[in-house]
Amino acid sequence: MQASPAQVTPAQLPGFFERQGLPPIVSIFGDSPLLIDDALQLIRHQARQQGIDERLRWLQDGQFDWQQLFDQSASLSLFSSVRLVELEMPEGKPGRDGGDALRQYAQAPATDQILVVVGPKLKQEQLKAKWYKELTSQGLVVTANSPDRAALPRFVQSRAQRHNIQLDSAAMQLLADWFEGNLLALDQELQKLALSDLAQPITANAIQTAAEDQSRFNVFALQEAVIQADLENALHRLARLFEEDVEPAILNWMLQREWQTVSNLQQAANFSDACRRNGVWRNQENAYRQFCQRMPALALSKAAELLTRIEFAFKRDSGEHYPTLVTHLVTLYCRPQQVLGIRP
Repeated sequence: MQASPAQVTPAQLPGFFERQGLPPIVSIFGDSPLLIDDALQLIRHQARQQGIDERLRWLQDGQFDWQQLFDQSASLSLFSSVRLVELEMPEGKPGRDGGDALRQYAQAPATDQILVVVGPKLKQEQLKAKWYKELTSQGLVVTANSPDRAALPRFVQSRAQRHNIQLDSAAMQLLADWFEGNLLALDQELQKLALSDLAQPITANAIQTAAEDQSRFNVFALQEAVIQADLENALHRLARLFEEDVEPAILNWMLQREWQTVSNLQQAANFSDACRRNGVWRNQENAYRQFCQRMPALALSKAAELLTRIEFAFKRDSGEHYPTLVTHLVTLYCRPQQVLGIRP
């Protein structure tokens, strides 16, 4: 009978390491790049504390040689007796050869290396795979998933404390609403606030004012123009964002979130309740009501198609022009009837 894997969150890693040190195998799976990076940074720090200075990082792709798991000890440097090996599996699917290699490795972990396996949040069938059960039964599992909506303000508070920031409750909620689904962008915003001279505890109004002062043409200003169907301002703000080399991940997140919000609101029986559940402020309800009314099923379907093409253009270099696709989507959000040639 296999032992149950030890499971922790990134925040619990320091306590675990203090009690037990680095185990021979650590698995990190989750949907939050920020929390995955947190876990990796803590593991690397612990490795240095234990005198492990040599680190390798592998990315599993179609040509990945799984035999490396077993060959590396022969190539240790003269100055290191143990090395840290990080293996990223982007899809969490090692395949048959990889699954067999991971199972074999887990049955007899190398004594001269610490193996850290990194991947996305796994589906139920992946959690039942033999390689996963074998791997995790012999080591530590770090779950790096984004907190759910109810827990997000508390997460914002905890993250702010790491940057020596005090927030009032309204500010926590505002940041939770702004950055739900994008913890990397949340952390970047907290770093900016830490460098500001805002009086603490920082209020929601202070954050909104600071955001407007930093840039009238930031992603949230674009979002506001889209919600209001103000195409002229939306395109102007989008152009400024491209001039300022906006981070595509943040822009994509906003565009995807608007699609999801409108889709959820259109299906809701009680619009006001749905607005609260989807992070829509009371003073935005009328604008979102109009947004929902102007986006028929055909427009939502076209928007979903554009979002997919945008993601491929950004992440996989599909050959399509990323700014053009985003401009088409923003125009569709503001003027769907004109774009699709349908009557309002």
